[in-house]
Amino acid sequence: MKKIICLLLLMQQMHAHATNFTVTNTADTGNGSLRAAVQSANASMGVDNIFFNIPPTDPNYNATSGTWKITLLSPLPYLLSPYKTIDGSSQTNNQGNTNPSGPEIVIDGGGTVDHAFLLVSTANTIKGLCITGFTYGILLNSTSVSSTTITQCFIGIDPTGSTAAPNTYGIAITTGVTGTNISNCIISGNTESGVLITDAGNTTITACAIGTNNFINLAVPNKNGISLNNSYGNTIGGSSPASRNFISGNTQSGILINAAASVNNTILGNFIGTDFSGTLRLSNGSGIILMNAPNNTIGGNTAARRNIISGNTDEGIVLNGTGTRNNTIIGNYIGTDTSGAIPLYNHGGITLISHSNSNLIGGSASGERNIISGNTEIGVYIEASDSNHILGNYIGPDKSGMLPLMHGDTMFQSNGIEFNTVSMNNICGGTNAGERNVISGNRVYGVIYYGQVSNNSTIGNYIGTDASGNHPMPNATGICVDGASNHNNIEKNLLSGNISYGIFIVTTGTFYNSFKGNLVGTNAAGTDTLPNDCGLLLGGGAKYNQIGGVATSDRNVFSGNHYEGILIADNGTNYNTIENNFIGTNVGGLTALPNLRGIGLSSNPHANTFKSNVISGNKSFGVLLYEHADSNVFYLNKIGLGSDSITPLGNHSAGIALSNAVQHTVIGAPTLGNAIANNDSSGIVIEAVDSKYNTISGNAIYNNQFLGIEIFPPGPNPNDVGDSDDGANNLMNYPEISTAGYFQPTGLTTIMGHLDSPAALPAAIEVFKAMPDSFNCGEGAIFLGQTYTNLSGDFCILVGGLQIGDTITATATDTMGNTSEFSTNFVVSVGNSIADINSSNNFKVFPNPATKQCNIYADLPATGEVRLECSNLFGLRVNTYTEYVDKTKPFQHVISLENNLFMKGIYIVQLFQNDKLIGVLKLSVVQ
Repeated sequence: MKKIICLLLLMQQMHAHATNFTVTNTADTGNGSLRAAVQSANASMGVDNIFFNIPPTDPNYNATSGTWKITLLSPLPYLLSPYKTIDGSSQTNNQGNTNPSGPEIVIDGGGTVDHAFLLVSTANTIKGLCITGFTYGILLNSTSVSSTTITQCFIGIDPTGSTAAPNTYGIAITTGVTGTNISNCIISGNTESGVLITDAGNTTITACAIGTNNFINLAVPNKNGISLNNSYGNTIGGSSPASRNFISGNTQSGILINAAASVNNTILGNFIGTDFSGTLRLSNGSGIILMNAPNNTIGGNTAARRNIISGNTDEGIVLNGTGTRNNTIIGNYIGTDTSGAIPLYNHGGITLISHSNSNLIGGSASGERNIISGNTEIGVYIEASDSNHILGNYIGPDKSGMLPLMHGDTMFQSNGIEFNTVSMNNICGGTNAGERNVISGNRVYGVIYYGQVSNNSTIGNYIGTDASGNHPMPNATGICVDGASNHNNIEKNLLSGNISYGIFIVTTGTFYNSFKGNLVGTNAAGTDTLPNDCGLLLGGGAKYNQIGGVATSDRNVFSGNHYEGILIADNGTNYNTIENNFIGTNVGGLTALPNLRGIGLSSNPHANTFKSNVISGNKSFGVLLYEHADSNVFYLNKIGLGSDSITPLGNHSAGIALSNAVQHTVIGAPTLGNAIANNDSSGIVIEAVDSKYNTISGNAIYNNQFLGIEIFPPGPNPNDVGDSDDGANNLMNYPEISTAGYFQPTGLTTIMGHLDSPAALPAAIEVFKAMPDSFNCGEGAIFLGQTYTNLSGDFCILVGGLQIGDTITATATDTMGNTSEFSTNFVVSVGNSIADINSSNNFKVFPNPATKQCNIYADLPATGEVRLECSNLFGLRVNTYTEYVDKTKPFQHVISLENNLFMKGIYIVQLFQNDKLIGVLKLSVVQ
């Protein structure tokens, strides 16, 4: 501290004893010349001032402009000694303000002289001069140069402040120079950079116009306004309006920061690409370009630190090249005027290309949000760049987040954010509310994935709504995943209010993307509708994408949309999984927020899996498959029920409808059945003669307005057309139940019957506890079990879960997968033990219960082939034996139970001769 006080006292004493040298003419050399004054100042070791007092009678006085021009034939001497001030404003003090537009003293190099001033010492000041026609107007070039002040100068522009009078470089600061302060200058019209800082640092540039005229309403361009190369710790602008620079009108860029050593530079509080008011365009090529430059900051968290980066011909901000990393862009308006509510467009807002990695755009804290709106093409574009974070911004809306920026009656900005060309690991948004981007009011897409990008995450954003999440602010489509983009994560977003799709995932190679925990078509609370036209489109050959997931937090809500909640279309759109979503309900799954249709599949999508979804409350079909939508699978869904499996929440047409050549659909399985109930039409409808091979298995179908399963056209007698394949599901016959006997000692019911279907036997028979209805061949509410017919169409099954007086029904499915309608209802009555059936043939199994093996014995009614079949209660065959036997001999066979097929439990043993069932009994296997 004592050293600093001593230094300050010494400087005060030196200034008190300053020597003044006066320039009295415009000659290049000689007494009274500027050159002579610099030479004299260099010879002095103290604080020296070079003042100007040139009379109007000087031959180089221009009475029209009120200026004196000193034309140099060679560079002035280096400024070798410290503490020198060259003060052109002193001419005003001596001769009056002859040039109200700017400086009275013009230093001109005629286009042939290298520099006007070259400083190689510390603490010098150049003030109030107009410097034109040099390679370098002012050059600072030495590690010993520090604390230089350049102020109130016109550099590269004529003294009226209106016309270019170029240097190549206006100010050049190089070779270790530190601590330069440039303020209140107009630095315009230079053929390369207005200010060039190379291998130097800690320069401050404030209150300058760089690339404009003196009124800051017309361009007088430099190529680049400010160029930083391998330079560090520089500050462009400041934290108050008085520090603001106007960096506009430059042909290539307003600010260019280049090279790996260009670190810790700060750009704040400037207008870049606008006029003085910040309301009119005064374009640079690009506003700011960072090339291979890390750890720089653009903007700040207060209004005074905010840059307005708008009106530029190309991009507002460009980050380009390997090494352009860990830069921070916060609190700026990029594409709007100073109000944040009126477009003042760049072509694009922010562009990151060529391995610009790990940069931060926005933030979660107060004041860190960028408004990236009102740009012609796009808000943020990321190409071949990784691990960037886009947090807390408004991209499309105005500064309030409540209104879009419009051009007439259309949204102004084309697209919000795009990940392109193998970009990886970028994050848009976050799990906290402060990290949420509002990406809305864009003319085409909110977010785009394109060009084999992977592992990019879009999390927690509002896309298509205002910042409240309660009102639409549409993009045309919320999110587009296209161009072989793969393994991306889209999670916990609000995708609502968009004109077309909430999201579409399309094209070959667009594989393994994850879409979880999103609200699509509702408000932010998931309690009211905020529709897209369609919630989700999977199409164009997209495969292996995961929509929803096992965990509750993975659930998407697709509700309130004008058309489908989910639409899956096109050849090759295969192997996608849609799991555990709510489709047509609110976020609680108990109140309808209807789509027109819950799920639609058309135009050849195959082998997609729908599992554990609630598909309920929709205005039309729960699920509609048409136009060759083949081999799709539905397991464990609730269709027409609330998430509690109890609350009626029917769709207003069929639960599932198949039409127009839909084949090989699988709806349920013995342990994976769907619940299809309460729908205003049938539970399941299959129509059109070429809709075949569709399997319906293990479902709980009940309380629908019409038949549980309805097949069109039914023919004149639906149960007599099984010999024809000219109809939906080959007009598969339903079975006829002939026996349903409950045997109280075992609590089991023996169900027997016949299927009149000569084609494709044996067939699978499924039996259900029925919910009786007026059709008397209605719906199977509780799946009881599955068995198979023999080749004569006979079947038998032993099931639990029934009582005398219960109603049952059954379906049949042939070997090609065609399932019938439900059979005529049948009432359970008193029955016998299954072991007593056909006892006249002395059909026995012993021991029973058995452990390691059992013996089968039967007297035969005829000579011929005998077939013995053992099945479990689900109809799965675990053992088959065939033998040709003469009727004069009894049939005897030993079954080994020591294998993995015979587990502990009850099995049905059926004996056939010549394909006719001649005996059925029960076998108990114990351990």
